Amino acid sequence: MIEYTSENGYSGKLYGESSMSIYNKDGKEVMHTGSRKPNTLEELKEAVDSFPAFMAMIEGIGAE
Repeated sequence: MIEYTSENGYSGKLYGESSMSIYNKDGKEVMHTGSRKPNTLEELKEAVDSFPAFMAMIEGIGAE
């Protein structure tokens, strides 16, 4: 298992052959996938560090 906690408050885990979970600062899982692209700690760091921007984009869909 590979784990990482970002300064932005989100954390992530890579586990199994293809699973990834991302958690908010309260420890609540906010994303889970059984198919992932990140496979290294560096790739997980990039995904977790950019997760707030991803969430902002998702929240903005349909808001216009």
